[in-house]
Amino acid sequence: AESRHGFRPQWIRRFERLRAPKSCSCGAWPRENPAAQSNPTERMAAILRTAAGVGAGLVVGYCMPKLEVLTPFAEPVEKALAALPFPKPKLELTYFDIMGVAEKVRLTCVVGGLKFEDKRVKFDDWPALNMTTKFGQLPLLSVDGEVFAQSNAMITYVGKLTGMYPSDPKKALAVDQVIGLHEDVMGKIRPSILIMRDTTLLKKEALNKQTEMRRELAVTSLPAMFSLYEQLLTDSSTGFFVGSSATVADIAVFAQLKFITSGFLDGIPPTIVDNFPKLSAHYARVGQMPAIQKWYEAEKK
Repeated sequence: AESRHGFRPQWIRRFERLRAPKSCSCGAWPRENPAAQSNPTERMAAILRTAAGVGAGLVVGYCMPKLEVLTPFAEPVEKALAALPFPKPKLELTYFDIMGVAEKVRLTCVVGGLKFEDKRVKFDDWPALNMTTKFGQLPLLSVDGEVFAQSNAMITYVGKLTGMYPSDPKKALAVDQVIGLHEDVMGKIRPSILIMRDTTLLKKEALNKQTEMRRELAVTSLPAMFSLYEQLLTDSSTGFFVGSSATVADIAVFAQLKFITSGFLDGIPPTIVDNFPKLSAHYARVGQMPAIQKWYEAEKK
């Protein structure tokens, strides 16, 4: 595209310079050598080298979280990526003003440095609010205005946002295993709470049944379940349930044990975890995390 005076306009020359292959230290393109650039074989070899480099990078990036041999490299990379200041969704967590099943979600956000609005509902306000909530239950998590239920789904979600839920499928399976066990523990406890809402029983009758249920929990059911936690920690060499740092599994179990030993459940002694040395050490270790200590110090004010 020459002008009628026999030379190419300046904008065309600039465009051609932009299109010309640049020299680079990686060796993918030949340095500015007209003979090499005009050689189809050399240009094809350069293209193949570039494609191979990009492909290798993608393979390593995909496999890193999934191959155990690469786990020591994958974990720091995942946590570093989670710590980058990418835009995060606006979160609002709604639950009663107790620990309960929402505490594990709160603490995951706290430990992971994820901002959220902690909305507390009074028990007296619940009857009017009940029919307006998703599935007729709490907690609820609003993500950029879209509302979700189920606390285990919430902890998985915020765990992914904070890097506390592994992308390695096998590790994710191990984490979900602990979350499932933690839900089984709550399944043992829940009937002793709901018995007080049984309208077919007099209050005294319900209280007597609850006392019996709590005695069974303290003597038999909870120690049996805690022994399963103990075995998982025995099998781990890191002091955490999965991997070399805290995951949502550790936070969920910690929050559960804090609830069980808080005195909220009449008939369950605060010392019930003491007979399990590894579980007791795990509980103490997670509780000593600076973010968790700061959270509970603020709760007292």
